[in-house]
Amino acid sequence: MRRFSLFLAVCLALAAAPQQALAQRNVTVWRRALQKGVAAPLSVRGALQQLPAWSFLNTRALNGRAEVKSPVPPLRSAPLQRSALRAALQQRIEQKLDVFPAKKHVDAVIFDLDGTLLNSLDAWDNSAVNFLRSRGIEPPAGLQEKLVKMSLLDGARYIKEMYGFAEPAEELLRQTLAPIRAHYFQDILPRAGVESLVRFLRAQGVKLCVATASDRELAEAALKRLGLFNSFDFIITCDDVGVGKRSPAVYEAALARLGTSKARTLVVEDALYALQTAKKAGFVTAAVAERHARKDQPTMLREADYYLTSFLNIRFK
Repeated sequence: MRRFSLFLAVCLALAAAPQQALAQRNVTVWRRALQKGVAAPLSVRGALQQLPAWSFLNTRALNGRAEVKSPVPPLRSAPLQRSALRAALQQRIEQKLDVFPAKKHVDAVIFDLDGTLLNSLDAWDNSAVNFLRSRGIEPPAGLQEKLVKMSLLDGARYIKEMYGFAEPAEELLRQTLAPIRAHYFQDILPRAGVESLVRFLRAQGVKLCVATASDRELAEAALKRLGLFNSFDFIITCDDVGVGKRSPAVYEAALARLGTSKARTLVVEDALYALQTAKKAGFVTAAVAERHARKDQPTMLREADYYLTSFLNIRFK
């Protein structure tokens, strides 16, 4: 059991690494870890319960035997052995790791912008905190993390109400965005492989759009500068629907404009809470490894339908 636990730790530690390390070493390390196991029976009772991260295998222990509900039928009611679990884990990993569904499986893709299409999250680091400090206010711990999950305008309204600023929320937002604007107009770059992926999907006839919590002007400025703007059918923002990505409203509004079915519409996100919102709403989901969400990678690997360490490693399905 100890070696088995160490093997699992390797898998989860890799999933929590920065995205560049994930892109370079993920498959190699996982496969190497799988090959080191010993084909000996495990003590079953409670083993899986002690290792909750195995839940992404959809496996449960039943009277000393393993039932794998899907998609590994050869293991149904087989003795729970390291060799069997290694095979099931490898098959499940291969089905979602760096796999991207193409036209055969999806008619449309809804892309998040910041952290997914663009390497832009550094520009937003501590933006609200820095604004408040410029006004002589020391913000409480965790404020930035709370605001990230709101639409920009809702965040500005929250700050206005919390500190009683006289300016309208729109003016507070303008002041907060001022230091960030230059990056979108001048130097933010796409994530490696984004241009090739977008071109491939467009050539296949897949509809594409951007659903972002960011400001429309900034999103359009960056995409136009990078030559990506015309690759998308439209951009929709959380401010357009009046609520952040804790609600599925922005995805539902995008779906209505795309005119596709949920079962054939993929949502690509780098933030766990947004991914969970889309999945709960019934969309197909793909998680993108991003270093700002390092601690969430094991959960994203488990819950997403597809898990992308990098757009450079994609295998089309």
